Amino acid sequence: MQSLPKLFKPSMAMVEFLLRIILLIYPILLFLIRGGMNGSLFVITVISLWLLIAERKTNNNLFDRSCIAFSAAMSSGLIVILISQLYHQDLSARYFDSSTRFLLAVPIVLALRNVQMRKLSVIQYGFPLGAITALLAVLAADPTVSYNAATYYLNHIHLGDLALLLGFLSVFSIDWIEKDRFAVKLLKVLGLIAGLTVSVLSSARGGWIAIPVFIAVYIYIRTKGNFFKKVALATSLFGVIGLLGYLLVEPIHQRLWMIYSDLTVFSSGDIDTSIGVRLQLWKAAVHLIAESPFFGVGADGFGQAMDALSASGFITPVAAGMGKAEVHNEILAQTVRFGFLGFISIMAIYFVPFLLFLRAAKSGTHQQNGAAMMGMCVTLGFLVFGLTVETFDLKMTAAFYSLTVAVLLAMAIHKPGMNEK
Repeated sequence: MQSLPKLFKPSMAMVEFLLRIILLIYPILLFLIRGGMNGSLFVITVISLWLLIAERKTNNNLFDRSCIAFSAAMSSGLIVILISQLYHQDLSARYFDSSTRFLLAVPIVLALRNVQMRKLSVIQYGFPLGAITALLAVLAADPTVSYNAATYYLNHIHLGDLALLLGFLSVFSIDWIEKDRFAVKLLKVLGLIAGLTVSVLSSARGGWIAIPVFIAVYIYIRTKGNFFKKVALATSLFGVIGLLGYLLVEPIHQRLWMIYSDLTVFSSGDIDTSIGVRLQLWKAAVHLIAESPFFGVGADGFGQAMDALSASGFITPVAAGMGKAEVHNEILAQTVRFGFLGFISIMAIYFVPFLLFLRAAKSGTHQQNGAAMMGMCVTLGFLVFGLTVETFDLKMTAAFYSLTVAVLLAMAIHKPGMNEK
């Protein structure tokens, strides 16, 4: 019986190999296989727990201030939903899907911050490979697509947003760990091109707002000079890129022109445009928040309120139909469903990691600064994406956010001289 545990005791080399493989392929699986992203998160969570248990005698001071803050933020969603749903007497397990994935980020950070950064740096190749895979998946689904590109399990908005983010992470990782060879730089540039292409083909214009944010983060971290000069540079660069895109790329021109068209139609009284429906749903969310500010209306409460709001004339039937699916704003969605604690939780999930990344970006090594910069892009990118669509209503997007933030944070707050594996 004493030999039984040895049959299930993998070697450290085997665990590290599996870890590196998953970090390389999870951005690919995100677009290639339904459930691949969630599976990747769960495998790395198991690896992290194994590392924590295997090294429990030498893992001193696991919970420093950074890890305590991160743990509190990423566990807050689970606690808030539990409180709200207890109040509404409905504890269906599906309400906890995304919040559970946020919680899994905690052991990943605790374990991987002790792993040598070079062993985790394989993620830099996963970013461009993921963006390129997204483009190939789109073309495989429809080689002639030019509008609302999607895959068989990922809608055009989430597809475009995720591909765009991976594209910028690709190019921002150039010369991150070491001076990249030409072939590696080419791969990362192709990742950016693929991500931008998928974003354009998806017509997900809400995600385009994140582009100046990404550029601003890069300029802030990687360039010298005072803050106002950096802002001017970022604004000028985005202005030039935006103008060229509008003039030269037909889908961009078309989608941006539709904003003006929607607003014109909206001002004339037809409020069932893309923008008009979102404005109605946001108004409905604010109305329901005012009615139930403390515990919210519950996980299903917003959708259930649509028929009554439509019957009263508060919103149109078209808006009510779309509102049964989502609020089209992540912050409002969490607040209307789970009350002011839901608002605090979602802001913590965005901004606690962001502030930890920001602090790490101002200190540490070049490699740590790079991880922090990319982490800032992930957190701010999801914040921007969530302004016009719910991002964490899909388990796979919550899993992607959790795993990517956790790995980059583990690298950003890694301390040379810790008990590295």
